Amino acid sequence: MAFVLLVLAYLATHLYGLLELPVFADEAIYIRWAQLIIDEPARYFFFSMNDGKTPLFFWLLTPFQFMFDDQLFAARIVSVLTGLMQMVVIMRITGLLTKNKKTQYVAGLLVMILPFWFFHHRMALTDGLLTVMISVSIFFLIREITQQSSIKKLSITSLFGLLKKKQTFFNVFMAGIFFGLALYAKIPAILFVPSLFLLIFLVRQKSTNALLLAASKVFVSFSIGMGMFLALSFVPSFSQLFGRGSDFLFPLSEVLAGKWKETIVGLPVYAGYFFSYMTPTVILFMVLGLFGKKNKTIVHIFFWSGLLYVLPVGIMGRMVYARYLFPAVLLFTLASVFAIEDLFVWSKQFSKKIVLYIVFSSFLVLLLANTIATSAVFIVAAVTNHRQIPFVSSDAVQYLTEWSSGHGLYETSQLLKAESRNKTIAVATEGYFGSLPDGLNLYFHRRDVSNISIDGVGYPVGGIPEKFAQNARKFERKWLVVNSHRNNLNLDEKYLLREYCRPFKAPCLQVWDITDVFEDLVVR
Repeated sequence: MAFVLLVLAYLATHLYGLLELPVFADEAIYIRWAQLIIDEPARYFFFSMNDGKTPLFFWLLTPFQFMFDDQLFAARIVSVLTGLMQMVVIMRITGLLTKNKKTQYVAGLLVMILPFWFFHHRMALTDGLLTVMISVSIFFLIREITQQSSIKKLSITSLFGLLKKKQTFFNVFMAGIFFGLALYAKIPAILFVPSLFLLIFLVRQKSTNALLLAASKVFVSFSIGMGMFLALSFVPSFSQLFGRGSDFLFPLSEVLAGKWKETIVGLPVYAGYFFSYMTPTVILFMVLGLFGKKNKTIVHIFFWSGLLYVLPVGIMGRMVYARYLFPAVLLFTLASVFAIEDLFVWSKQFSKKIVLYIVFSSFLVLLLANTIATSAVFIVAAVTNHRQIPFVSSDAVQYLTEWSSGHGLYETSQLLKAESRNKTIAVATEGYFGSLPDGLNLYFHRRDVSNISIDGVGYPVGGIPEKFAQNARKFERKWLVVNSHRNNLNLDEKYLLREYCRPFKAPCLQVWDITDVFEDLVVR
């Protein structure tokens, strides 16, 4: 019954106000890729690889585009369901390492409410899918490692003998498959490899042979996952998967040559992401757990695994947003959960001193209540008024105040639908992809667009390209959709149809009717 209530609470909190935050630029791109797969599957099934993205998430988005009228809602539903799966999996992982049901429910509760989890489980981004796929891989590895039989001497023969056992083969094989799926979701899944090998220290017998056997099983799973990934090499655009890395990461050679001295100063900022989105109390629990007793080894394994994911991104990253570090929240959450259990177990030593026991237990409960209250502030803002979401500064820029924020795009689409009922309209948008024009186009997929044409003309907008003009002349009206700070045209205010301004006096999305001055704006 408690599990059912947890699932219902998850769905209620995550589905309510799902469209409160306008479409984000990356979401717009991903949805358009899914829509292109629908239109021309043979051509676009692996199209995302041209932009350095493995395709699993976009494949999953595709069927949901048929299920709901609002394409953004359809895409975000995928992440909501991913999050529900994540909640179940983290509870199952916890259950493998403790029989305490309360600890398992604490794990599920944290996935449901912590801002880091909550936000990414309501956005059509790839990070949540990567995290849940690696979570399932970790589940199967832990299940195998904690139940593995002892072995006198490790050899290739003995390893294959063990793999012939049905349960061992199943665990190792499934761990490999889901590691492969994690790579199909997002290439940074490769950063979890050290974390997978650290799981070997969960073996019950810490003998050299036992550790080597566990490491061998992890290696087999790793090989299966890498085999799946390398199967993509048969796709012509496979090499493009590595072509965008330099946009986000400094080359390793450059980092080793001294660039790390510049990037390492950002680590405190990145630590702040976790303090803000996991709450300071949960971080405090995790740190205290490093000095615990019952679960000390478990906490250390997950804590250092999390750091091993964060540090390469932090040290090599050109610009590191919170979502790049999000997958590490899985490991830090698990560390925190077992630290919380340890602290409550430790409090029982005061059971004969009733006053101390009550005081210490009440203190722990109050700390948990603080986490719930802090998370509730974030959740309430996210579902009722996105302008009040307590983002870290870099996220506030991305999601609220810059061009990547899709404020006004839905409203513009509705205006365009209404106006195009009795006239034809050619729309020039700032940019070539992303929030514009993809964020506008996504609302017209599989609809009658015979009266509408939407094309990007680059940025900043200093004129209308002749290529766009040739097509636009076939339409009765010509519109321009542009962000105010990227509009270099000196247009009379009388041509401004609508203006949708972002929070905190940030740039506005503007809709101009440039029909009367169109030819004057064409760059020949």
